[in-house]
Amino acid sequence: MKLTMASAPAPAPRYSIDALVRGLEILGLFSPESPTISFSEVVERLRLTKSTAFRALATLETMGYVERVPGSRRYRPGLKALELGFTALNSLEVRQVARPYLERLAQETDETASLGVLDELRVIYVDRVRDRAIVGVMLGVGDHVAAHCTALGKVLLAALPPEERARRLAQAELAAFTPDTITDAPALLAELAAVSRAGYAVDDGELAVGLRAVAAPVRNATQQVVAAINVSGPAMTISRARLIDEITPLVVGSAGQISRALGSPRAPDQDE
Repeated sequence: MKLTMASAPAPAPRYSIDALVRGLEILGLFSPESPTISFSEVVERLRLTKSTAFRALATLETMGYVERVPGSRRYRPGLKALELGFTALNSLEVRQVARPYLERLAQETDETASLGVLDELRVIYVDRVRDRAIVGVMLGVGDHVAAHCTALGKVLLAALPPEERARRLAQAELAAFTPDTITDAPALLAELAAVSRAGYAVDDGELAVGLRAVAAPVRNATQQVVAAINVSGPAMTISRARLIDEITPLVVGSAGQISRALGSPRAPDQDE
């Protein structure tokens, strides 16, 4: 008689920390399809007891890896989780595609060129070329600034669906960074409408006195705005006339070229 051996179960990991595994599993529940999760979803999807799920979520919240969505009982990734993801930014297609255009912009203008994405009401810098201290502002990859007072942020806010933009602004505290910062919601909405019509946004001393910037949107193959690029620099080298007449066409043109490289159809206002 021939004997057969049943296959043995896979051995458990030798160095597994259960609490850490649970925390990482919770973070793994977030996705483009599930940008927020509820307590009950954590319990159901990971088959955890309520007490275990509560302790894990409370720990992640205390550490800044998740945060409560204002006005609801749902959770979303916190700033710590976003910062953790910055180490993988080199693999993002938009960053890889945009890099040579940013380098060219920085060379052509002799100023700093940046790529940013929107996180609620903050702009996170995904890439920077010729990064240097500008009128007391030093920013690098992974740093974030308020969206309402930056050219990048205004472009990205203007691209949001109206109901989503209204939701975010309803929860916003539009802090004043300079006397020129827009701190009134109706005034900001009017500014964003003008940005949508123009196809670009300008920051003239709204984030920092003496800092000027212009930004334009980057679109993917479905015409969705996925990022924005800008050129920024001190007022002593970027006059208002230079910003509008020289730098704006370069930024808008480069944004169009990056968009087309990502599969977006050619837009009339972003021709080379």
